[in-house]
Amino acid sequence: VTILHEMAHGLGPSFARTPAGKVGIRESIGPTFSGLEEAKADVVGMFGMKWLVDHSVLPKNKLEEYYASYVAGIFRTVRFGIAEAHGQAEMMEFNYLSERGAIKPESSGRYEIDYGRMSFAISDLAKELLEIEATGDRARAENWFNKYEAMPVQLQASLKSAASVPVDIDPVFSFKHSF
Repeated sequence: VTILHEMAHGLGPSFARTPAGKVGIRESIGPTFSGLEEAKADVVGMFGMKWLVDHSVLPKNKLEEYYASYVAGIFRTVRFGIAEAHGQAEMMEFNYLSERGAIKPESSGRYEIDYGRMSFAISDLAKELLEIEATGDRARAENWFNKYEAMPVQLQASLKSAASVPVDIDPVFSFKHSF
C-alpha cells in the first residue's frame, strides 16, 4: 500500500488547466493542496491496488486484506490528529467512504468495511480528486475539504476508547547490543 501511495504522487496532471492557462497545481489549489495531494496519493494508490488484483498481478483473495489495511491506516493516522496534510486527507477519505457506505459504524464503537462498496467509492473519489487537481479549482478543493474535514463524534469516541493502546512499541531484544 505504501509503495502504491508513493507512486501515485507522480500520477495525475503535471499542471492545472485553468481559464488563465496552464498553472502549477500547488499554486492553483492554494492552502488545501497538501491535503489534496496526500488524499490523491492514498486513493489513487488503492485504485491501482484494485487494478493489480483485477489483472492477476496480486492475488484476488487478498483484496479484502488490502482494503482492511488501508482503513486501519486511516484510523492510525487520524488518531494522531487531523491538523496536518496526512490527517486532513485521511479524515476526508474516512468521511467520504462513510458517506458512501464503504465504512459503517457499529453500535459497539467499532467499524465495519463493506467490501462490495469499497472499490466503487475509491474509484469515484479518485476521479473527484484528480479532476480537482486537473482543473486547479481552488474553490472546489476548499468546498470538498470543508464538507469532509470534521471528525465525527462517534469516531472521536471510538478513538478515545482505544487511547490506552500504545501507538509505538519499544522492542526488547534478547541479544546484547553495543550501543
